[in-house]
Amino acid sequence: MISIARSLCTLLLLTVAALAQERDPGSAAKPPGELKGLVRKGYVDSTMGQLHYRTVTPAKATRTSIAFLPPNPSTSLYFVYMMEDLGTDRDAIAFDLPGYGASDKPKAPPSMEEYAAAIATGLERLGYGERGKGKVDITGYHTGAYVAIQLLASRPDLFGRGVLLGVPFWQGERLDRMRKRLVDERPAEEGVSEDGRHVDANWTSTVVNRNKYMPLERSNDLFVERLRGGVVTWWAYAADVNFDAPKALKSITQPVLVLNTHGDLHPETKATAELIRHVTYVDVPELTNAIFDVGHEFLSAKMREYLDKSN
Repeated sequence: MISIARSLCTLLLLTVAALAQERDPGSAAKPPGELKGLVRKGYVDSTMGQLHYRTVTPAKATRTSIAFLPPNPSTSLYFVYMMEDLGTDRDAIAFDLPGYGASDKPKAPPSMEEYAAAIATGLERLGYGERGKGKVDITGYHTGAYVAIQLLASRPDLFGRGVLLGVPFWQGERLDRMRKRLVDERPAEEGVSEDGRHVDANWTSTVVNRNKYMPLERSNDLFVERLRGGVVTWWAYAADVNFDAPKALKSITQPVLVLNTHGDLHPETKATAELIRHVTYVDVPELTNAIFDVGHEFLSAKMREYLDKSN
């Protein structure tokens, strides 16, 4: 009976995925091509153990360094194309958040402030900051956007400018629903299940339901990374739904670029921009999902246009 139920569940997920796959990927979407082999990996100590990171370092850096923070439960692998695009004239670095990928797992669910403190400490120990390589520009997506917002609000001495995409700025009843779904009840993919439902669910969302321009091998690599969070996968969502985002957004004094692609968080991201003091808002209907792969060249050009004009 368990086997039959699991098969029916998998069939339902595949059917839903097939329907969702018809979604328009956007006019700027295209196959991402081959990586150039520029990305290197490393570890650095933080306030919550070792952080794993990926980095691209140019022969000569002439622009402000940039750091990338991934969505939950993805990792620094998410940004490798963007890092190669932007890392030609600046250091580009992406982190696995504590508890995800190859970073150490915290002993308890961290707050957004604690996630941010770990990233800030990691960057300082890598030599960034006013007494070292200078300030860093920070980019975040989904949960990574919230960590970036907290970093911009709390550490203006370390972070110069921000770029935000896909911000989970849930408020009111929407926030209550997301807290119930992601934290209180938690779907199969946000943890580990004895019957492997979490594997089926992640495979469906990441591989079966991938953007039509996403290569199978790349999607499989991202799927494997998602599973590494294990039983703590939901912890970052707990930080999301308990984060006082309005307060942090209103506290940011640095310039911020909001790139609002037409994904699931388009309304929330637009609302985010309305609370930032020095904001440049750009609507991006040309991309919908898998944006850092199928739209990496388009997004990199948008970011360069903004970041380089005042560098």
